[in-house]
Amino acid sequence: MTRKFRFGQSRNAQDLDHREAYVRETKSESKRRHQSTERLQTRIEAHDPEGMLRLPDADPWVHLPQATLVQRHSLWVDLELEDGSELRAALSGKLKGVRLVCGDRVRFFSSPGEGRDAAGPVAQVVAVLPRRTLLRRGGIDDREPWQLICANADELWVCAAVLDPPLRPGLLERAQCLALDAGLAFRIVVTKRDLANPRDKLPELDPLREQGLDILETSAERDQGLDSLKALLPGRTVVLIGHSGVGKSRLLNRLIPDADLRTGGMTKYGTGRQTTTSARWLRTTDGGALVDTPGVRTLSVRGLDRSLLAHVFPEFPADWIEDPSGLDPEDEALGLDYPERLHNLRRLWDEMGSRNPNQNIHR
Repeated sequence: MTRKFRFGQSRNAQDLDHREAYVRETKSESKRRHQSTERLQTRIEAHDPEGMLRLPDADPWVHLPQATLVQRHSLWVDLELEDGSELRAALSGKLKGVRLVCGDRVRFFSSPGEGRDAAGPVAQVVAVLPRRTLLRRGGIDDREPWQLICANADELWVCAAVLDPPLRPGLLERAQCLALDAGLAFRIVVTKRDLANPRDKLPELDPLREQGLDILETSAERDQGLDSLKALLPGRTVVLIGHSGVGKSRLLNRLIPDADLRTGGMTKYGTGRQTTTSARWLRTTDGGALVDTPGVRTLSVRGLDRSLLAHVFPEFPADWIEDPSGLDPEDEALGLDYPERLHNLRRLWDEMGSRNPNQNIHR
């Protein structure tokens, strides 16, 4: 049977991670393995995970007009101009290797031509302005260290449905880590509140309430809590994130009636049906903006600084935050009110320090 390997993973990685493989090798095979491992590890040590976030100097293009990138496609991008109109643009060769993302402020020039496809690009992006903030999540390995979500946002709202799909506090803790890393304000928006009994106080959120986090309960079907959300929007750029099916697009349609976003229900397997395929920047009438993002399965925190955990889990002592690996959440002697919080801390702590799958741990 042919073994499949993840993109960027060496075919020798699994053999190098098993001590039994060393017993059968000859002296010449051992020498070749060490040489191969030396080259592989050298590339890892020289890899710069922040390299993909660097932007080329935009000063030479200061004479060109600015626009906001509202949606990224495979071959081009959609831009919103200062007057609110939109146009489609291609990326200049000067931006080769630069990862543009929804919310980026760019400079462009128009490039009209005869016989051009009406649906194709009519401009070219040549520069990206420095980002005020950058919301990102961890990638799969050191060759793809970050997955970018949105640039130049002010707040992150994580949407969690009461039911269909069920509320998962673990995703909220991960989203809080991403917001802290990006320097964004963080709020929790509970959707589909009408599906649960009004007397249900949602005890799953009690640890987050005790931190003083802003938790807003809403229902797009009954207009519950929408006025509170609208009051937070003027002059702010807000990113909505959450599992598929939690109702992000439905909520956006109520907050921005002209958006007319496609919505979906649940699949027969009990998971949300994804309708948003790429992040989309939507301008509001009061000078703010909402960013609709595709539904996520999970939010990777790989590569983030472990110091963020002290803000996400403030109820734990500092020495627990530094290394929780030896702690047992089921140990009654610890006197934990919420043992699952310690379990989640251990998972995030391990993930933030996870290694590249190509790295040899037995060398």
